[in-house]
Amino acid sequence: MRKYKFLGTPAWIGWFVLTCVAAVLCVYLAQWQMSRNDHLVAENAKITGNYDAAPYDAATGLSLFQHYDDAKTWHPVQLRGTYLADETVVVRNRPHDGRVGYDVLVPLRTDQGTVVAVDRGWIPTDDSANGMPSTVPPAPPGTVDVTVRLRPSQGPLDRGAPEGQVASIDLPDLTSRWGAQLATGGYGELVAEDPAAAVTPQAAERPEVSYGPHLSYSLQWYAFAVLVFVAYGYSARQHVKNVEWDRAYAAEVERRLARYYDAEGNYIGDVDESLVIRQLQMADDMPAHLKSLYRPKRTRARSGTSDEHEEDALLDALEERGRG
Repeated sequence: MRKYKFLGTPAWIGWFVLTCVAAVLCVYLAQWQMSRNDHLVAENAKITGNYDAAPYDAATGLSLFQHYDDAKTWHPVQLRGTYLADETVVVRNRPHDGRVGYDVLVPLRTDQGTVVAVDRGWIPTDDSANGMPSTVPPAPPGTVDVTVRLRPSQGPLDRGAPEGQVASIDLPDLTSRWGAQLATGGYGELVAEDPAAAVTPQAAERPEVSYGPHLSYSLQWYAFAVLVFVAYGYSARQHVKNVEWDRAYAAEVERRLARYYDAEGNYIGDVDESLVIRQLQMADDMPAHLKSLYRPKRTRARSGTSDEHEEDALLDALEERGRG
């Protein structure tokens, strides 16, 4: 373990702290992606469990429009009442099949007296260039039995709308238009009417059940949290190897110097000393990937010429070239 004492130096402590910070960030991102996945799982569970469920009657379901239960989103509810057709508004900027149009929102005064906002469906903009809605199909008059799916009130948007239009289905804001009897927790997305209107807006599409890539992204971030420590350990191991190679290289230089100089530093070689000095200087100035040629090779048990002999042959070849 003495080889790894360098890990206690300020530089390597700094790298370790940076590694820990990177790992914490990866874990945070992994948990964020996992929370998004959990949200999608919960939303998909509502769709699969509620969308095609048997409808609640008014006695059970009507209160949900005022005191909204998010777990009941998409659940059908049967209501009876009268549309307040004169209070119809359209909701701006609603996409459908790649086009932008409007949702038709009409208040329904139920037999119990509570007013429920009903989204009767989508209509396109007019074919003219003014961007206004086309003809709004009227709601059926008189008493009507409707089946709707529960949807939560939408938040306000920081933009206005022309008269007769709203920017979002913000039910608390609509009380100023439709009165205090309006249920402000949720609205109904129309499924069926009886009697049916002669012309109805386009019905909303079934919501898509999709889990997205969040789970795989989360697992990837967890893997990255582990890999940063793997990279730190690999770097430390490479540092140890480099130190060992440098020491071996220095020992090799000493060994070669011993061939040309005695213990007192006197030159005893049989070739021009300037050539020896130039060769050693050349090796010392080499880039790392070329200097490795001068480093001792790892010994392997094999027959034939040894690595040391090959190195000596290379040095001899350089010497012969220098003589030439």
